[in-house]
Amino acid sequence: MFLLLLVLALQSSSQPITLKRVEVLRVTPADMERLPPALRPIFVDPMPDAEPVDNLDAATSRAGFTPRLPKSANKPQFGVMDPTRAEVKIGVADLNAALRDAKAANVAVPEEWDGITILVQQGRGILADYGDFLITQAPPLTFSAPSSFPLEQFMEVLFRVLGLNAADARTLRQKFAANPAAFILIPIRYDMDIHEVRLNSGSALLLQNGDKVGELALAWSSADRTYFVTGLLTEAQAIETANSIQ
Repeated sequence: MFLLLLVLALQSSSQPITLKRVEVLRVTPADMERLPPALRPIFVDPMPDAEPVDNLDAATSRAGFTPRLPKSANKPQFGVMDPTRAEVKIGVADLNAALRDAKAANVAVPEEWDGITILVQQGRGILADYGDFLITQAPPLTFSAPSSFPLEQFMEVLFRVLGLNAADARTLRQKFAANPAAFILIPIRYDMDIHEVRLNSGSALLLQNGDKVGELALAWSSADRTYFVTGLLTEAQAIETANSIQ
């Protein structure tokens, strides 16, 4: 009996998957409404609220790590972002209903997925506000699911629910399997210029208005941290700011 319980425990154990990239999905309000509420925490909020703290030492103490900060003549104000912990429980009936509503054909949702729980976690983060821009940083987001659960297939199903066609959903599934990403949902009604740029540390995703007027955002990851810069910067200034972090 003990051996059987051990085998079952090993089969159901989970290994956290670290999401070290950021991707954007363009969606309509109807697409977002179609997504079952229980599954929505899978998609990330790039700018969560932060509680102001007095200084760098207080931020470091609360968050549990020392932030890496860019070069700037301005003295930043600090805040601490709460950790994320959400349990995403799959309901097969709800998922199938959403697929029908999306008119997504030839998508099979295995019955054995019913009741599977995916744990979404991210540690506390630090926000540094420099006035004309701010930067957030936190440990990478992780997904934890039973070891036998095909997380990349589940993500493909969610992409179909959100209105992607079969070919685009399959391409994103393959990219997720090779290099897992956190996905941000942005309404298509906004005219956006979204493209990858190169940093000294690797690639980053830049988001700005189509007319390149107003604030922009830059998102990237390192081995142990995810970063998000936003503010009244040009693309060149945002890249320079990211490259100056130390």
